[in-house]
Amino acid sequence: MAAPSSASRTPLVACRAISTTSAARSRNTEWVRGKLWKGEAPGPEDPYTQRPEPEDASNLPEEALEFPGRADKTPAAVLESRLTLPPRRSEAASEKELKSSDPSYAPATEAEGLEEIGALSTWWEQPGHWGQESEFRGFGSAEKVVDKDVVEVHLRRAVVEVLALRDTGVLSEWATKKWREGPRSELDQTLAAEVQVQGGQASLKGDVATIARNLTAEADGAEAEATDKIRPEEAREMLKTWDASWKDLVLDDQLKFALRKRLYQLTGTLVADAKLGAARTVKHMLTLAAKKPQPKKLAEVLATRGDLQKLGNIKVHSRKIGPVERETALGRWKVIEEELTKRGLPVTGTAGLSKSKERDWISGKI
Repeated sequence: MAAPSSASRTPLVACRAISTTSAARSRNTEWVRGKLWKGEAPGPEDPYTQRPEPEDASNLPEEALEFPGRADKTPAAVLESRLTLPPRRSEAASEKELKSSDPSYAPATEAEGLEEIGALSTWWEQPGHWGQESEFRGFGSAEKVVDKDVVEVHLRRAVVEVLALRDTGVLSEWATKKWREGPRSELDQTLAAEVQVQGGQASLKGDVATIARNLTAEADGAEAEATDKIRPEEAREMLKTWDASWKDLVLDDQLKFALRKRLYQLTGTLVADAKLGAARTVKHMLTLAAKKPQPKKLAEVLATRGDLQKLGNIKVHSRKIGPVERETALGRWKVIEEELTKRGLPVTGTAGLSKSKERDWISGKI
């Protein structure tokens, strides 16, 4: 049998050499990766031949990547708003661009007949841009009641109303809602109910169902008829007809919350949460709600006098007027400020200079 030729042996030797080198390199790579990493090593075994495909990095959350982008970038809250929002900023086309698109275009030579566009700062003052549904409607009374006797009458009314809602079983439902104030006839009917307190517990005698029905009724046109204001003299006469035992009613958290809310609606006085927690009875609630009003400042008293306002050489201020304000009123402060700046002196204050700086200048220490 003839021996194989050298031409036929060369490819076999070459293939065997390539296979042996690849296997050795693979073993060396695995040994190095095993020494560097404890467990499964990250990345491909051969980073030169097994390169991963690049991924598009994005900082958006997964929820945003699931939905395709939209052309309109206006926030959803703006789109769903009921307000008439200002238009977006836009640039007018130049005269050259308008002539190219419309050969008959002629620029205006006078302002008559042109549309007037108001400033953005006055947008919300224009009619139709701010509806009645967006106007602020306060919960509490706009006029704060400060007379102690009047506050006590309103507290008595609130106690009767809260007990009426509790006895009818709707207090938990209406505790957080706004109650009707009603006309003066409903006020008199509420105050006519008798409150009996024994052992800190109260029982209400009167037309409880009607009182609760008036409070929970829907507001109608009669709601515009505000309850007649109770005069201090009238309040003192009412207090004489009531037994003081109703103030000994022990309050739980639900009663305290309902009384505080109703009293704030009727008198405009809001009892702070920190102080409300310390209240145990209606008497404590009255002490927190009926505070003596702060005395008026002298400037407020003098402002009510018409004879001082007529004098040209007298002007009443609510605070002390400094030298800067005096010079500004005379029109000399700009000149003073300019001259102080030229000399490198502080315009206001001392700029860290001591009081004896002039003496140091004279003595040559500076």
